[in-house]
Amino acid sequence: MNKKGLDEMQIQRRNNIGNQAFLMLLYLLLIDAGLYGYGFRWVSYPANIMIILTVCAGIYAIRLIKASAYVGPSTKKERPVLTILMTGLISVLVAMGIIILLKNTGFSDVGQINDISAQILFSAGFAGIAIAVITVVINRMQNKDDGE
Repeated sequence: MNKKGLDEMQIQRRNNIGNQAFLMLLYLLLIDAGLYGYGFRWVSYPANIMIILTVCAGIYAIRLIKASAYVGPSTKKERPVLTILMTGLISVLVAMGIIILLKNTGFSDVGQINDISAQILFSAGFAGIAIAVITVVINRMQNKDDGE
């Protein structure tokens, strides 16, 4: 990431989006805690926090990319297909590593992990690919608007 290439306006946008994402995370966690106090459980304990955190982080990343405040300008030629493939491969490897660690540590019943391992692997891979595709699409739309 080339953060040194960001100008003052991009840094200000990044900080503004970061503050808004943090406040959104805070409010969603407070709402979740309040609903939990009233007996409403939409997902069991560790999963609800992870879902809220993942959604907020995804919104933060997409908003940064859309506002052109994620990375500075690059001097080398981009290869989006290679980036997409590498992101997908890394996300699948990370998901496989998490599944193996969960099985080996005895964190949960092995039967439960085996039942959801395919969903975890698919979700992690899909999320990585979706983020890479969204990044490429937004960058191309911005480059078209800039006349490059």
